[in-house]
Amino acid sequence: MRALAIVLAMTAASACGGGGGPEVQEPDSPDAASATDAPAPVSGGMCDAVVTHETPLEAASHVPQGTDVQWASNPPSSGAHYPTHVDWALTYPVEVARGNYLHNEEHGGVVLIYNCPGGGCADVVAGLTAVGTALPQDPDCATDHINARWLVTPDHLLPDGVQVAAAAWGWTYKASCLDPVSLNAFIAARYAQGGSDKHNCTPQL
Repeated sequence: MRALAIVLAMTAASACGGGGGPEVQEPDSPDAASATDAPAPVSGGMCDAVVTHETPLEAASHVPQGTDVQWASNPPSSGAHYPTHVDWALTYPVEVARGNYLHNEEHGGVVLIYNCPGGGCADVVAGLTAVGTALPQDPDCATDHINARWLVTPDHLLPDGVQVAAAAWGWTYKASCLDPVSLNAFIAARYAQGGSDKHNCTPQL
């Protein structure tokens, strides 16, 4: 959504101030299957965020719920996934299976992820939820009574040293702590930009 990208990009720009021009961490392989017309999210910020364009994309397919899948990126950003996605605009207190939240990514949403061993980061969970609830209204989602396609979930499989992550189809964001500025920039750049059926806000019935 162009309006979403513009609003969040302006927010990120006003909060960032000066800087040394952080760069996108992007592999050499081309990714003809993903959208390329969106502004590139950037790495850096106070939590040393790393944004990666995970190319080449793994082929999307449905596999039975519970199937053991090994993905090329962590968190997963393309490839085989479970047949159903989970409801949008919610903060889940227990882990959403990766195969399910990857299906959400395929529908053009952004998954906000955290890993706090021992569960001691209520402030991070609240901060991620605040990022999601503050997203502008996506017109595609208005009839489903949600503001946008986002969700928050814990994930204990995130790489060591990564407390906060985000994933959109073909792209990942990883940081050592919660930095709303760089995270919002990632969402602005990647929301509704990749995957099939990328404007689907329909909840599970």
